Amino acid sequence: MTYDWLCLLPPIAMLAFAIKTKKSFEALIFGSLVAYIILYGFGFLRPWCDLVLSEISNPDNQYILLICGLFGSLIFLLREARGTEGFSKWVLKFCKSERSVLLTSSILGCIIFVDDYLNIMTIGTCMKDVCDKRKVPREALAYVIDSTGAPVCALLPFSTWAVFYAGMFMMEPAVEALGFGSGIETYLHVIPFMFYPIAALAVTVLFSLGIIPKYGPMKKAYERVRRGDLGIKPVVEVDKELGDHTVAGMEENMETAAVNAMLEKPRRTTPPGKAVDFLLPMGILIGMTIYTGDMLIAIITTLFMCLILFIPRKLMTFGRFSELFIQGFADMLPVLAILLASFLVKTACGEMNLSGYVISLVQPYLNSIILPGVVFLILAILTFVTSSFWGIEVIALPIVIPLAVALHGNILLTLAAVVSGGVFGSHACFYSDATVLSSATCEINNLDHAITQAPYAILSSILAFSAYIIAGILL
Repeated sequence: MTYDWLCLLPPIAMLAFAIKTKKSFEALIFGSLVAYIILYGFGFLRPWCDLVLSEISNPDNQYILLICGLFGSLIFLLREARGTEGFSKWVLKFCKSERSVLLTSSILGCIIFVDDYLNIMTIGTCMKDVCDKRKVPREALAYVIDSTGAPVCALLPFSTWAVFYAGMFMMEPAVEALGFGSGIETYLHVIPFMFYPIAALAVTVLFSLGIIPKYGPMKKAYERVRRGDLGIKPVVEVDKELGDHTVAGMEENMETAAVNAMLEKPRRTTPPGKAVDFLLPMGILIGMTIYTGDMLIAIITTLFMCLILFIPRKLMTFGRFSELFIQGFADMLPVLAILLASFLVKTACGEMNLSGYVISLVQPYLNSIILPGVVFLILAILTFVTSSFWGIEVIALPIVIPLAVALHGNILLTLAAVVSGGVFGSHACFYSDATVLSSATCEINNLDHAITQAPYAILSSILAFSAYIIAGILL
């Protein structure tokens, strides 16, 4: 069954809901429900429940959720050992201004290129305190680490993105016929035409240098910080709010104690923090990710090394280590909920064949000149509304590559446009895993981050689209 224009309703309804309510999780659930009502009518509830169960039991989804939860545990352990505090003090010696803070974050983003998750969570963890001390909004940090996550991973042939796309490229006969040999060799020839990652990094650097001004929501974030408001609620205020509303009816002293026990942040009873207590675990995490190619193994190894590194030195007891492990994982539950809801939307839009419908709409109007630009634009839109960048590319490649051959277009340019569309989705989508992780690591509202970075992502996409049109004419 084809759904034609009806398949556009779920993403439209979801985006409208998110903008109106400023709620990410609820908007995603609403979008998936709208999709399943269209698919199954009044009998939508059971298939929707089956969808939830299937996404929870999906090994790929479990892998992502487990990594994010364990990283929350690692953050709490590093905070208790004052490793992040020690590293922040060390970095502050070099970061004397807003410009140096953002440039340092950008450089670190280019250095940690193995995986965008690793990039975002590592840099956000170590730089957010530095931003607070130098009066840089965490929204700006979230934008910088998000912009140096997927874009950097796409531009370097040693990342998870390169491995994925290299494998996908060689599944297309027309790409194999180019004669470059391996998928990675083909990927190397595609990199110079990845105009969106290049534009996103250029805009980020110019933003960090102050050449591109702060405007729109980002400007308001800077004005808020100048007034002394970092935009982060102290734990005490959160505890009081939860105490007043969630355990009403209990005696006040019991109420406060219970809520504080649930939300207790790492205690500050250890000696002054040392940078090595941050750098060594992070070095192990990065090194093991490169060595094993598996971030789950890397983060489990890192947590074990924290046990060996912290407990014998009496930075914490084994009991405290166990408490922080659970608390850190629990602290990531809102992030995990949003990620799970995004999986629901991705699958629902796939069942309605949203990508196939949109591509079929524009296919009759394409030629070799505008093909790369249109491919980038369409895939950017699709990945933005579905939060499915790699999934959309898997569907799109078998369609657009034969189309490029039929139109005598440049295949390398078309491949780069496909990758660029996926990078845009990872970077700019309001509820993509990269956006959610960037905001969670910087401890800000997810939609605040998405909205403040949107003007810069749009600017980068305009530059990339223009470059694809020009390249289509020249090549």
